[in-house]
Amino acid sequence: MRRLLIFISLLVLLSALVLRKVYADRALRKARKIKLGISAEETARKMLVSIRHDKVKIEVTTRSTRVWAGTDIIGKRWLRLPTEVAKGQSAHAHGQAALRVGLYLLSLQDPKALDRRRWALRFGHVFPIFTLMVSAFAVVSAKAYLGWILAIVLSSLALAALAQILTVNVERQASELACVVLEKKRIFHRLSDEEEVVAATRAWSWFGILPGILSRLT
Repeated sequence: MRRLLIFISLLVLLSALVLRKVYADRALRKARKIKLGISAEETARKMLVSIRHDKVKIEVTTRSTRVWAGTDIIGKRWLRLPTEVAKGQSAHAHGQAALRVGLYLLSLQDPKALDRRRWALRFGHVFPIFTLMVSAFAVVSAKAYLGWILAIVLSSLALAALAQILTVNVERQASELACVVLEKKRIFHRLSDEEEVVAATRAWSWFGILPGILSRLT
């Protein structure tokens, strides 16, 4: 039973890792090298103005880009961008800013879907850490069998990854909303810039597929 749990858990985690490597990491590495003439904050503002959401306030914060775009950054007529994203001129930064605009638009259309995604990401961050702490205590106090501790920790990571895999479609929907705005409203003068930002936006929608602990290690 223990070996089966470990095998299944590793299979789920490997699937999540491969999905992010294929659909996110590769494109985002390329996007870092592509520079545009304006900041990502300007792009986000142009997108909002083009669809008549010009009253939406863009707040610039010091939060890390590694925090999922849908967590505590969207509200009624406001959204937040980290400073490094807002001031960034790479396709990498523009893609994240565009995704956040897409998430804002999705929050107007389907707030319940966004809530499910928030729950999955919070679960993915908290549950494995909690399990690891309890397991460490069990090892120290009760001298529990290490094989089972490993199986339990891996299972918690796999459950977190599965929750994020099953809800990643929410971010994909948001990215498609953002891409429609980018393509239909001609936010960029050059087609090459538009294509790079669209690719980065879609890549960012896959970034949050790994649990918090693993996401920071990869």
